[in-house]
Amino acid sequence: MKKRIIIVSIVIVIGVAVFLITSLRKQRDDGTMLLSGNIEITETNVGFKIPGRVVERLVDEGNQVKPGDIIARLDSAELSAVVAQNRAALKESATRLAELKAGSRPQEIGQARANVRAQEADLEKVRKDFERAEVLYKNGAISATQFDASKSAYESRSAQLRNAGETLSLVKEGPRKEDIQIAAHRVEQASAAVAASEERLKDTAIYSPTDGIVLRKNVEPGETIAAGTPIVTIGDLAQPWVKVYVKEDKMGLVKLGQKATITVDTYKGKTYDGTVSYISSEAEFTPKTVQTPEERVKLVFGVKVKVKNEKGELKPSMPADVRLVIKP
Repeated sequence: MKKRIIIVSIVIVIGVAVFLITSLRKQRDDGTMLLSGNIEITETNVGFKIPGRVVERLVDEGNQVKPGDIIARLDSAELSAVVAQNRAALKESATRLAELKAGSRPQEIGQARANVRAQEADLEKVRKDFERAEVLYKNGAISATQFDASKSAYESRSAQLRNAGETLSLVKEGPRKEDIQIAAHRVEQASAAVAASEERLKDTAIYSPTDGIVLRKNVEPGETIAAGTPIVTIGDLAQPWVKVYVKEDKMGLVKLGQKATITVDTYKGKTYDGTVSYISSEAEFTPKTVQTPEERVKLVFGVKVKVKNEKGELKPSMPADVRLVIKP
């Protein structure tokens, strides 16, 4: 009885060995390499550049989005007020600059000239009083104190006339170049403040950066979020790939641009065209999630096979079989 069991076991082992050898021979003969993996896609977490309270989310899970489609909005009341304030400051600065560049008004020049004439008339009267006081002082008709008072009045009026003349000259010449330059710099500062605040106001609305499907919604309206918090996660279903692992001794058969066909369990009998788009530059241990009959301590290289998914049938995490064409 034991001998019969041993014989049957040997026959089974031989049969399995023959089957494996035949399968490997067929694999080599048809010029392909069969690998397994899962469908993966590029995921983009879309978030605001600034913190704030979400007032509206315009997309939901499963929605198709295109570049430029609005995703969500933040409360913008405070930033709108800042923009208005900065625009008013810019107008004020621009008005001041224009005023300086225009120079003095004719009325200001006329007023300064009239002041000079008034000072000249006053000085002429005081000069005559001083001359009379000087004659009287020499004749002993007035005291030295009276003479000194008349002299001081004359000198004071002379100084006031000089000051009025300088004022007229400054009014005619207009503002200094340095004052105009300072005013111009303030206009530039105000303009930059307006641009910065307007940019922050634009950041209260967020738009889709790519084509894809909304895979996950991460925030609900009414939540207050920090900058960079993902609002939604968008997946690019148009350009999926399959991540597979190739044993070290088979890497010589895999090249960038190599053609492949992909099949999935969901659509039996249907194949998808693929191309090798990435080959890892360093080896790694076989991941535990990869089921292979070889020992798991073997080194492998990660390979990405880009797949055409024109109808959007391939979904993330679908198990897929990849058949690489290793012979022309």
